[in-house]
Amino acid sequence: MCTNCLHVVPTQAVNQTDDSLYINCGGGDTVFGGKEFEADSATSNYYSAPRKNWAYSCSGDFGSKTYDSSDYIKNVDCGVCDSAATQLYNSTRLCPLSLTYYGFCLFKGNYTVKLYFAETVYQSDKDYSNLGKRVFDVYIQGKRALKDFNIKEMASGTNKAWSQDFPAYVGDDQLLTIHFFRAGKGSSRFFNSPAALSLNGPLVSGISVTANFKVGGKGLSSSQIAGITAGSVFASLLLSAYMWKMGLLQQSDLNDKTIKVPGERFTPKEIIDATRKFSPKMKIGGGRFGIVYEAELPNKRKLAVMKISPQSKQQGKDELQGEIPKLKSLKHENLVQLWDGYSNKDLHLLVYKYMEKGSLQRALFEPNSTTELDWKARFDICLGIARGLKYLHEEKRFKIVHGNIEPSNIMLDNSLTAKLSAFGLATLFDEEDPFMTIEAKESRVYMAPEYLMGKAITFKADVYSFGVVLLEIVSGTVSAEYTPNQEAKFLLDKAAVLNDKGRIIELVDQKLESNYDKRQALIVLHLAMKCVNPSPTLRPKMSEVISVLVGEKRIDEISEGDASSVNIGGLYGAVSRVLEI
Repeated sequence: MCTNCLHVVPTQAVNQTDDSLYINCGGGDTVFGGKEFEADSATSNYYSAPRKNWAYSCSGDFGSKTYDSSDYIKNVDCGVCDSAATQLYNSTRLCPLSLTYYGFCLFKGNYTVKLYFAETVYQSDKDYSNLGKRVFDVYIQGKRALKDFNIKEMASGTNKAWSQDFPAYVGDDQLLTIHFFRAGKGSSRFFNSPAALSLNGPLVSGISVTANFKVGGKGLSSSQIAGITAGSVFASLLLSAYMWKMGLLQQSDLNDKTIKVPGERFTPKEIIDATRKFSPKMKIGGGRFGIVYEAELPNKRKLAVMKISPQSKQQGKDELQGEIPKLKSLKHENLVQLWDGYSNKDLHLLVYKYMEKGSLQRALFEPNSTTELDWKARFDICLGIARGLKYLHEEKRFKIVHGNIEPSNIMLDNSLTAKLSAFGLATLFDEEDPFMTIEAKESRVYMAPEYLMGKAITFKADVYSFGVVLLEIVSGTVSAEYTPNQEAKFLLDKAAVLNDKGRIIELVDQKLESNYDKRQALIVLHLAMKCVNPSPTLRPKMSEVISVLVGEKRIDEISEGDASSVNIGGLYGAVSRVLEI
């Protein structure tokens, strides 16, 4: 709360800063245009200025494996080299999803809000980041002032200053809010893309707020004083509410609740601390519903902790606590065991058994992985994934659509047994519009065409995703490869072409050389093509898939359709245009 407001008495005038506010976003104290801009160089998700006259909150994850807290601010030596503007425009604040500034204790009345921008992040041609597209919306006092705002377009390039004035009215609460929000548009971080593209959220260089009226005179009337005092109390309560939301006042809850794992109990705070407060360096997997972190506790015990994405729909978060007992009851050799969870306010955690080898994504595609996957390991992983899905689809009283089958959600234990994670979340968090949750292009590749086109997710959508993963496992190739200024390459397109020519065996990973079972490889590849049939009704059930993998049935005995007779490449080519949005 603003102390200036609290200390008002009839014989005192309010400090002149209560009718103005100047913030150098991401930088230190500076003077620009004759005004003193306050420093704003914190790297936390929430910050309150020393004088309590303003604060900011930031939410979301950048989605990069390399980003750290310093990525919330960026400073360049001479991006915008105008001597008068250098100190303001060359420092910026970034936020992955939602950035809100709060001005407290302002006089009631009309103001001019000036926002300063310069694109100093997407500006290098060496790492192709200059091809990045940053798009976000700006709201002032809850009203949208800018829609689909692109700094580079408005300023006609990178490292160029752009500013604009906006009217704003501050009411009896004496509170001003300026909200920057990324609505899932613009560039996204994808596999093997420049790391800078993960820094794709809202960006702002400076904020100035000036009153359109004069404040002065010999004193304030009793009604003005009463209004200021009431507004101060309201601002204090609002600030406390946002501090609670950002977790700064939730310590008692985080210390009092209990998360149970076999033989031990931990508080949510202990779990959070064990992930190093969700450090990107502790990330071991995840998908469109959240990120999975390694948690190493003081006694050296390790757990896997999924932090549900802040972008997931609120209704699902509200229902999560009630679903945890049901999800804990799911026990199968090919599922990661869920031990417990925590769900409160904007923090939602699921605690799983730790898998020593990490994700299939890491084992298959990360160059620094030490996990070697020979043919036997790959075939067993395919069979394990199928058995896990059969259990979810066909063996429980309550049937479960996984809805997020991709290598980052398939974990491996020490013996390389495949185990599905993040099961049971699709019914909680799926949106009517899949693009609300499937923002990353690499996640869209695994989704069935009918789902990407807006239809309800079904068991057969899981089968489709399973088919894409099979192709990746056999080929050792990512399902989609995006290169700046080039057409994207899709593994499924290549598989369809080779399948039509009778040469699908050429997809087998060259790293295996001749050390693989050709018969098994052909079975897996042809099964994959069955699973990615454009028609959901012609995809096999997982029990049928298993019967083929274990040699009980032939492929031509398990479904009515023949994937080779369908122009999969043509349909997927159409869908690929959706994937590149």
